[in-house]
Amino acid sequence: MQKTFILTVILLLMPLMAMRAQNRTFMLMEQNPEYGQQYWFSSGVGNELDCDKIKQHWNNDRYITAVAYTENGWSVAMSKDSKFSNQSYKYSGDFPRDWIKEKWDAGYYITAITCNQSKWFVVMSKYQGYTDQSYKHATLSELKTWYDQKRSAGYFLTQATYSSGKWWWVVTRGTNIETQGYTWATDGDVGSEVKKIWNKGYRLHLVEYGGGQYLLAYGKLKGRTPQQSYNIDCNGVTAWLSKNWDNGMKLHYIGGGNPESQANNVASNQSNNGYSTTYQPGNNSWREELPGGGFRQNTRQADGSIISITSTPCLWCHGTKVCGICHGLGGTYGRAYGGMWYPCKSCAGSKVCQNCHGQGYSTFTSTVYPDGSGVGYDQNGRITVTDGRGGGSGGSRSSSRDNGRSSNRRGTCPKCGGTGYDPVAHQYAAGSSMAPYHNSGGTTCYICSRATDHYHYRCLECKRH
Repeated sequence: MQKTFILTVILLLMPLMAMRAQNRTFMLMEQNPEYGQQYWFSSGVGNELDCDKIKQHWNNDRYITAVAYTENGWSVAMSKDSKFSNQSYKYSGDFPRDWIKEKWDAGYYITAITCNQSKWFVVMSKYQGYTDQSYKHATLSELKTWYDQKRSAGYFLTQATYSSGKWWWVVTRGTNIETQGYTWATDGDVGSEVKKIWNKGYRLHLVEYGGGQYLLAYGKLKGRTPQQSYNIDCNGVTAWLSKNWDNGMKLHYIGGGNPESQANNVASNQSNNGYSTTYQPGNNSWREELPGGGFRQNTRQADGSIISITSTPCLWCHGTKVCGICHGLGGTYGRAYGGMWYPCKSCAGSKVCQNCHGQGYSTFTSTVYPDGSGVGYDQNGRITVTDGRGGGSGGSRSSSRDNGRSSNRRGTCPKCGGTGYDPVAHQYAAGSSMAPYHNSGGTTCYICSRATDHYHYRCLECKRH
């Protein structure tokens, strides 16, 4: 009976032991005087990347200096580094080809790249010294030819990851690398290969796993040969990190890849909008690229409040800039009275969208205070107020301007705020049996608070007038 029990336990543990043996997380530390205070965190298997934690460290002038997705989930190292100025990342389901091109044009370079089965995470930074960069997604034979050509032009391999049966290699010019080569290793001999590299006086530049083998890039650095240490499969990683941090070493590279990324259903290499955010130090500001287009520019003030300006494609015209009622015609000819021309009641003949006023996008400016309360307004003067209680009855409210007062009374029309008129102002208005409200120039309109000469049509939601 005892033997049967022991055998049963061993059989149950075998899958777990096999899973542990397959953990290829590779963490590399080295003495690096460029790095200051450093933090490392991991999201855990199956969890999303902790974007909020990244923002918290950004606010303390720490930058993403190493990142990977492995059997331990998303792992991120953030450090104070004088060579960084600005930083941005893209976290999306598709490979952000267009976004990378935009950032290159703005002076950013890829400083980290990794993916899991469904998401890409690409970090780009303004980094002192970098002058040019290129990447390629190809088979090993194609990459070898491409790499040799780039090496002769002064480029070195700085980032790599593996997906869909092929490698992604990023090469950069203007690095602190003096010489470079690369080799391959299996699970059983990666440790001995690292020792061979060190014994020859070289240092590791990066280590990644893909296609059943490890990629080890190594060589000499300009002006220094730092002490290095590595950890595989995160065995005792907390104690290992603490010991090396105490000895003045910093986490330099996280790699090893994710075995699941060997499948064909990994994150796509096509381009989409995705989600990204940018950190700009000095003024505590950062920019977020929003799904579906648009962006949000955030700035943290000295009192802890955050001012955000959000720009998104107009919900009425979807970016076309033309009136969605008359489709840009300005009106229509009636059949009676010899085909009389009737100006569009929405755009009053101007042909442009009256929500975005022909801009093609909508803007919303808001201020959120440390207690969670906030106030914001859109391009048409509509106001939104939140009290910071996070939802529920009275947790948030929206209102339109009404003689300087905000209304949230039960039964008040949510569109016009009880005025009975559409808050969208029109420069012209067509005559109708339901005459629009006319605000004379020089007087403040009680509907939208503008002092221009304009009109408001009756609210079609409550039909009060």
